[in-house]
Amino acid sequence: MKKIYTIIIAAILCATILCATITSCSAKVSINTETLGDEWTGYIRIEGKDDIVWADVVTVDETYFNAKNVDTGEIEEYYISFPSVLGALVEASDIGSFYIFIEYWPAWDAFLVKTIGDDSDWWHYLVDYEVPMVGTGDYELTEDDEDILFGYLEQWEVNVLKISLDKEVVKKNEEFTVTITNLSDGAVEGATVYINSETYTTDENGEVTATIGTVGSYKIYAEKENHVRSEKLDIYVKVKNTPKRVKIILNFLEVFPKLEKLLQPLLNFYM
Repeated sequence: MKKIYTIIIAAILCATILCATITSCSAKVSINTETLGDEWTGYIRIEGKDDIVWADVVTVDETYFNAKNVDTGEIEEYYISFPSVLGALVEASDIGSFYIFIEYWPAWDAFLVKTIGDDSDWWHYLVDYEVPMVGTGDYELTEDDEDILFGYLEQWEVNVLKISLDKEVVKKNEEFTVTITNLSDGAVEGATVYINSETYTTDENGEVTATIGTVGSYKIYAEKENHVRSEKLDIYVKVKNTPKRVKIILNFLEVFPKLEKLLQPLLNFYM
């Protein structure tokens, strides 16, 4: 049995080394946001009313898409010649296979993102946690832009939760601190922080201190009424003296977090 797991570990290590040489790996931490000519590559996250819709890397240049002309009531084809926020959303929809519905308002010569997934009417967008003063079809993405966020919020004021961890890797039962802030980097009191199966409430400093007693990888995020939820961050819990094999697996999960469920039995075996 151990021989089989050793072979698997060797394969994982080879894959990790190979991925390190490939610039197109899709993990967010390895993204080099850039524009090449009229092309932009970056990260887009879409937070719906009750859950995240989609989050990943997209590449966009010119965009052809359909939208409803509100004057004629007809679905028509439109074209944007530069990498735009709306184009990034259209590309994300194509990749992620989630529904979007766009309206075109001739009087304003502007596009309105009406529906994403199951949620309609109250979509806001931000670029690098700033609210632009132009529509999604007019915002031209450049090399200075890194992240796009679409958030569903049933109000005109845009409130977004930002999350940070003081540690990304901890030992079993080691304390770590989660900090929740707003768009102005001010502390957010009373936010609910989800860690594994536990929930915590931030104090006046926007912080919670927690521990996790089981080895593995965990998602941490925050929610609060009238706020767009935070992104989900990973924290890795290890034993005091991490076996070499476990270090390899944890390093591999940093690059390929979606394989966590597959590799969790292997982690447990070596613990």
